Amino acid sequence: MKWKLSDFWKQTLSCTLGTVIGIILTFGTSAWIEYREKQETERTAALMVIHNLESFVQDLALMVKELQTIDEVNAKVLAAKDHLDTVSEDTLSMFVTGILSHNFNTIDETAETIFSSNIETWKSIGNSEFIELAGNCFSAKRLMVKFQERLEAEKDELSDMFLEKVFYSDHPTESLQETVATILRSSRCRRHIKKQGDFYLRGMEQGVKVLSEKTDQCKRLMNVTDEELKQFGYNE
Repeated sequence: MKWKLSDFWKQTLSCTLGTVIGIILTFGTSAWIEYREKQETERTAALMVIHNLESFVQDLALMVKELQTIDEVNAKVLAAKDHLDTVSEDTLSMFVTGILSHNFNTIDETAETIFSSNIETWKSIGNSEFIELAGNCFSAKRLMVKFQERLEAEKDELSDMFLEKVFYSDHPTESLQETVATILRSSRCRRHIKKQGDFYLRGMEQGVKVLSEKTDQCKRLMNVTDEELKQFGYNE
């Protein structure tokens, strides 16, 4: 026995089916859009964190390279402190510049502030291993920033003292060799030179090593490529 639907039921079923399909498509599309937006938010947050850490590591590595050069110059001058006439003018000049120069570092803390204070950012990432590792990286970054600030504070005090003593006194030194000799006669200066090499430089070298390894690990956890980071930096 064959059933034959009337035109009324055909129209009713057609409308109902159309409504059901429309509801499914609407909710399905909304869920898909929400899922994609969550993925994009997670990706942006991860890229912001990793880009910030990688930029800091690069800046810290440049500072370490500069300190290594200064440390080598200091070692040459200290070794020849009793016969400075054997040291080249360039080396003596680099020594004085290393003692008296000031560095002004601008640290970008935007990503860390957002990451640390905004719980929604944590939730958006959703990778607990990455979140813990990023937190450790930011802790190491803060330690390195303190290293830089303490070193610069000590250098500022030292340079101010010698600017007064060497250049702005009633009897300023007249030659580069005499300037270096005056600086080296200060036990405070010699202690600073030793501390800069043994404490600050070694600490920052270790900081670069650890932060580089951890940042690379962050990139692997979130499958972030160098090209993606470069593009993110351009779009900031």
